[in-house]
Amino acid sequence: MSAARYGFGGRVALVTGAAGSGIGRACARRLAAEGAAVVVTDVHEGRTAATVADLQAEFPGATVVGHLLDAGDRDRIDAVVDAVTTDLGPIDLLVNNAAVNVLGLVVDYDPADWDRVLAVDLTGCWYLAKRVMPGMIERGGGSVVNVSSVASALGGGGTEGPYAAAKAGLQSLTRTIAAEGGPFGIRANAIAVGIVWTKFVEKHADRLAPEAERTPLRRLGQPEEIAAVVAWLASEESSFVTGATINASGGWYMGA
Repeated sequence: MSAARYGFGGRVALVTGAAGSGIGRACARRLAAEGAAVVVTDVHEGRTAATVADLQAEFPGATVVGHLLDAGDRDRIDAVVDAVTTDLGPIDLLVNNAAVNVLGLVVDYDPADWDRVLAVDLTGCWYLAKRVMPGMIERGGGSVVNVSSVASALGGGGTEGPYAAAKAGLQSLTRTIAAEGGPFGIRANAIAVGIVWTKFVEKHADRLAPEAERTPLRRLGQPEEIAAVVAWLASEESSFVTGATINASGGWYMGA
């Protein structure tokens, strides 16, 4: 990982879906390295505790805490945001990374699967932003970074319709937050991620790994590379960037 360069000391960062082995954990690690007080949230209690312990060991003296959080559960979002605000202070950086994906055809989807994907991948992102933005408005600034996907432009490739729809909606929500939050110094941006080597990709390696050959860089992305974009978007080095969706797909998809 690149050396810390942005300096998030004094800021509180909350990352959802941060206790796996993929993008969320890499984001939490990068923000901790940059000096932020990091809130690791995830649906898996044991994994959350292990991630917190690992980051505390790697960055002695850093403030890293964990909270069990289902991003599709509004009551739990309320509880976590309230607890973090009480214990650490208002949230300055929100990284909406948690997502679920159920593969299948539109005609075959169980409505419960559709509802679950939208609840976590889109509605939960809105509700977290709703909860943290008042504090950002009061303090005159903050940053929201939404982890989206190039699936939003590809229609889910015929196998992940609700995920693609949610990610397209997330990019629109990003622009809404940017427009409404801008006058108060709040920036919001999204990252349209391509194929990044995560547990999900490993699980579906037979189908997804060959896509590396269709990518101009001839490889899949790494979680740390996405975390680097998140850190830049959260930092003052991108102070005039808001409402944008950054394509981070290695050229696998080159559309706007």
